[in-house]
Amino acid sequence: MTTCRKGWAVLLCSAGTLVLAACGGSDAPCAAEPGSGPGAVQAPAGCAVSTVIAVDATGALADRALAGDVSAAALRAAEHTVTAGGKLRMVVFAGDANAVEVIYDDVVPTLKESDETRRGPDEQALRGALGSTLDSALGVGRDDPELTARVRDLARGGTSDIARAVRNALRTLEGQTGARAMTLVSDGVQASDQLMLSSRIDAGDSAATLGAELGELLGSASGVDVVQAVGLGRLPDRINQSAQRTDELVQIWMTACEQTGAKQCATTTEL
Repeated sequence: MTTCRKGWAVLLCSAGTLVLAACGGSDAPCAAEPGSGPGAVQAPAGCAVSTVIAVDATGALADRALAGDVSAAALRAAEHTVTAGGKLRMVVFAGDANAVEVIYDDVVPTLKESDETRRGPDEQALRGALGSTLDSALGVGRDDPELTARVRDLARGGTSDIARAVRNALRTLEGQTGARAMTLVSDGVQASDQLMLSSRIDAGDSAATLGAELGELLGSASGVDVVQAVGLGRLPDRINQSAQRTDELVQIWMTACEQTGAKQCATTTEL
């Protein structure tokens, strides 16, 4: 797995090596940053974080183990908002990122807003609902077969447009204040952007040029604490790309993310 991060609280790392700066104490400012696991978002206790999570189901629908990993990463991205509060939006897409199934889209109240000192049954209920609905969307749960069928219909195009998914997610965050985080979870195997980038690299285009072009597609993340992309899984019938190509694609995405103006960028990949 390759994990790369850049921002005021995290040092950029090379493939296979992760170096984290020390976290602040209880008086740390209310700001989000990448967590320790793929997709995770962390912030000081009590710091509400508005979170948008875009889940690419294209590859997950073809492999149950991969679907489990994708679901786990998405739930890690949501966990801090579930416990500390904030606007939470999670969508699943496959193919055209403008056509999505909304898993959740509402404000999670903070403890103060709920007039409580600690979370109770409502937190557990939300966590369970997110997990079961997402599992149905990815084809590993049976609670909502109609949702499974709708997501499979979205995947009939064969490839997914993850750049558009990121742009749409960032636009959702534009109206939010305070700490904000955006997470893309994708296997990357059939992502049209990845296929295009690989062909452009083969044609001789530089990673810097491609990163700048992709950054234009992603739009603005000005003021967003964290923008992270999580690429998971290796499908059984896939010929894995070289480590060099993986590093090139990661660098392109990091360059693109930095161009958006996000405070911190992170990329985790098993591609």
